[in-house]
Amino acid sequence: MNKRVLFMYISVFICANARRFETRCKLVRELNRVGIPNDLFLGPWVCLIEKVSNRDTNAYTEKSGGRKYYGLYQIPNKWCKVGKPGGDCNVACESLLDDDIRDDTACAVKIFNREGFKYWSLWSTRCKSPAINHITTEIYKCPEFMGFTSSPERDIINDTLQKRRRFS
Repeated sequence: MNKRVLFMYISVFICANARRFETRCKLVRELNRVGIPNDLFLGPWVCLIEKVSNRDTNAYTEKSGGRKYYGLYQIPNKWCKVGKPGGDCNVACESLLDDDIRDDTACAVKIFNREGFKYWSLWSTRCKSPAINHITTEIYKCPEFMGFTSSPERDIINDTLQKRRRFS
């Protein structure tokens, strides 16, 4: 069988099995399920995922210069290794393209702990305060958060605003 035909079949199979979180609520539910640390607010993570991969676990980008980005968080190939576990996250790049987002999330949290959200240029340009506030408001409309009168993110924002008002 021709290698191109085989590659095409494999690509179609991978794309057909890709998971895309259709709603923010489904994404938040999965982030909670895989154990994103409780001290990390969900709004910025959801914004990051939406801006870099459009909530698609199979997102793959190759840029000029050979840089490749994988999965839900568009993790650069510096953090993974093609074909076998490796890189700074000790994970195979291909495993960042499947439906199991535990390894993706663990690697993204590792990147965040070292570099912060500024590591992802799209987060820096598209996930500032108004976007985060809107997403946070939407997240807390999800069924699993219904009944919460406030969120940790809103509490911090309100505390910050109150402090600014006192000092002005």
